[in-house]
Amino acid sequence: MAAIAGTSVRSLRRALSHVGLYSQLLDQDRFKRSAELPRTTDARIIDVAFATGYTDPVHFVRAFRRMTGSMPRQFRENLAIRDGLSSQP
Repeated sequence: MAAIAGTSVRSLRRALSHVGLYSQLLDQDRFKRSAELPRTTDARIIDVAFATGYTDPVHFVRAFRRMTGSMPRQFRENLAIRDGLSSQP
């Protein structure tokens, strides 16, 4: 994005932060990846947290719950139930 905007990554980050968009975009990207990993891997929740850029698993769980309304483990269990039901004839 920075190259398209003709600026450095740092300048783009600073500009987005100034208008309050950087953390929002970062949270959205992290959430999208953290919701996808339980579908495509059997990675532990702590590994999902680290893979999506969170340095504190507790912060990841809180952010995940805020965005989905459920804990990561519940989210994964619901996916398994839903996928199990949709694969039955």
